[in-house]
Formats: sequence, C-alpha cells, structure tokens
Amino acid sequence: MNQRHVEESFYASALTEAERGDLATARGLAGLEDEVALLRLRLREALARHPEDIRLVESAVKVLVQSLLAQHRLSPGQADNLCEAVTKFIEEFAAVMRGPEV
Repeated sequence: MNQRHVEESFYASALTEAERGDLATARGLAGLEDEVALLRLRLREALARHPEDIRLVESAVKVLVQSLLAQHRLSPGQADNLCEAVTKFIEEFAAVMRGPEV
C-alpha cells in the first residue's frame, strides 16, 4: 500500500503521521490473530480491574466471540476449494460403492 493511498484514506485526518504509517502496515496484514490476542488481553484486564462490572465483561466476551467466529470463517476461495474437494470425494466414493463397470 502506498503512502498516497493512506493519505487519501477516509480516516487519515484522524491519524497522526506515525499512525498513518502504521495504517499502511496494518493494511498488509492478513487474519485476525493479533486482534484476537489483544482482545483477550483487554478482557483479562477488564476482569482484573472491574470484576463486578458484568456488562463490561459481557461486552468484551461478545466482541471476542464475534472476532473468533470471523477469524475462522472461510473466504469465498476457501469455500469454493472445499466444495470442489468434497464434490470430488463424493463422486469417487460413489464410484467405489458402485463397483467396477461391466
């Protein structure tokens, strides 16, 4: 991602110069591993600082669960590949079950 694109970003005016550089780096990341890890740390912090605040903890857990679900969701390409693999397996399995053609 080039710096010009970052500067033209919708969010650029709300970012410091250093954050604009970080935004360009963040755009190059794939997956949600870092975000999930950070959410887990913040949840632990919320539990330690405010164990009585059930709404805060509940909200944090909901966001964490949603992030985990999103992290493990298949991309369209992965879904297509899986569908093709399953279809091929079913066709081959059916051929084996039918036995040799006479």
